[in-house]
Amino acid sequence: MRLRLKFQKLTRCKQFAKLKIHIIAVGKIKDKIIQAKINHYLDELKHISGKGMEIKLKQAPDGKSSAVEIKKKEEAEKILEALPSRAYLVVMDERGENLTSMEFAKMIERITEQGKELIFVLGGAYGLDEQVKEKADKVIAMSRLTFPHELARLILVEQLYRAFAIIKRTPYHH
Repeated sequence: MRLRLKFQKLTRCKQFAKLKIHIIAVGKIKDKIIQAKINHYLDELKHISGKGMEIKLKQAPDGKSSAVEIKKKEEAEKILEALPSRAYLVVMDERGENLTSMEFAKMIERITEQGKELIFVLGGAYGLDEQVKEKADKVIAMSRLTFPHELARLILVEQLYRAFAIIKRTPYHH
């Protein structure tokens, strides 16, 4: 059974024109191919979403400690410092809720109707500290599988592009 969702026409939704999306991710992207694909989807996302939408990628530095829990706390401090106020925080975690691409698109549309900035947080190699997860409005799993942080960033950006393609009813999603 195919899930059918009703989406507002993007041209009627002024919030999309003012939408700000922040992606806060721990660590740097070292793989040039992955960075090129991320840039490709960001360009496509800007094109499909229309003028006025702002997408910011912020890199939180890796924690310096060799102890995993201390490292996660250090990363959490940097992430929490980077959070703008009046935002809807979505934490990506393998133990979060599984959504289809259609459900993900509907969630984005619902949040933007509230006029809030949308923030996605991706953890580092050891995941996210509970302090960040507790602040989240929603915790979503990309998959039950674990991905390298660079690949997780690429998947998130592609899924954002796919969500806007669904909302605008372009052929990208079928």
